[in-house]
Amino acid sequence: MPVFISYRHMDRARAIAINSRLMQANIKTYLDVLDAESQTTDDITGVITRNISECTHLLAVVSEKTALSWWVPFEIGEATITNRRICSFKTGPTELPLYLDKWPKLSNEKDLEFFIDAYRSEGTTKRSMLLDSVTGTQSNRSANKSNADQFHEALKNRVHRGF
Repeated sequence: MPVFISYRHMDRARAIAINSRLMQANIKTYLDVLDAESQTTDDITGVITRNISECTHLLAVVSEKTALSWWVPFEIGEATITNRRICSFKTGPTELPLYLDKWPKLSNEKDLEFFIDAYRSEGTTKRSMLLDSVTGTQSNRSANKSNADQFHEALKNRVHRGF
């Protein structure tokens, strides 16, 4: 169940820090700056799309600089189409776009720990995502959407409560 970390390159330091924390928690991640193929390809869109399809979660690092990015919204859109578990990690005082209200919004280390707990919980409660969420059966796609909605709602509630 890898986590795709989406970010604007100006927010690279924060993305790398989040990646490090997730890896410390034994969570597999994808971060393009660590991927030699994404640094050398002529088809970055294909590489990004393929890597999102191989991940179960997308965590978007969002700052005031993200508003100038086309990639972060593209990556969120790709993850949405395939019912990935999506969260944003807000850096700084900027207001997030309204379309991100649908998913949990993390903003500090404690929230990131809540994400890690929710991620682990999916594995133990057998609500782990199937990667064939687009090409699989209608039953699998429906179950995955329902499980994604449960993941999002539970994590949003926990972040809101703060414990």
